[in-house]
Amino acid sequence: MISQKFGNFFFRIRSFTPIPFILALLYFARPTWLSATVSIPFITVGELLRIWAVGYAGGTTRATALGAARDLVTTGPYSYVRNPLYLGNLLLSIGITLFTNIYLLIPILIIGFFIQYVPIIAVEETYLLESCRQVYEEYQSEVSRFLPNFRPYTNPSSHDFSWSRAFKSERRTLTAIITVMALIFARVYV
Repeated sequence: MISQKFGNFFFRIRSFTPIPFILALLYFARPTWLSATVSIPFITVGELLRIWAVGYAGGTTRATALGAARDLVTTGPYSYVRNPLYLGNLLLSIGITLFTNIYLLIPILIIGFFIQYVPIIAVEETYLLESCRQVYEEYQSEVSRFLPNFRPYTNPSSHDFSWSRAFKSERRTLTAIITVMALIFARVYV
């Protein structure tokens, strides 16, 4: 019951929890060309993974309450990993932290990530097990939470990818990435 309360709480506020971490990054940032170069693959892969995921799942991924999804998506990146958006968030966050050249914050980031997302995922999985039953049980048994499989899920859903759905849903994240990086540059170089 307590873990469900934490999961529901973190689910509702998950868009706001990065703010203190971002403020710390802005305050302590000391980017270099090397740190910027090292960060690019993490930021790029993280954001491309998010775009790929929301291109299938759409705006329901931004919901603040469970039950907003139209049905279980098991194709696209969801065919390889059950939580591609959260994995994308982790890669993006690591990339931005690498960009700021504050490597000591990476363990704090990773610990904080799991403290927040493990309860969220537990609540989501409980909901999906209740609403999708055997379909989700089969999916859950074949597809990992965080570590992508090399083979796609054997029974993918019929969802299609849409660039317009992807960019419509991902506008906020793209804006946030650009804004944070611009603020870091402005703070350090202006």
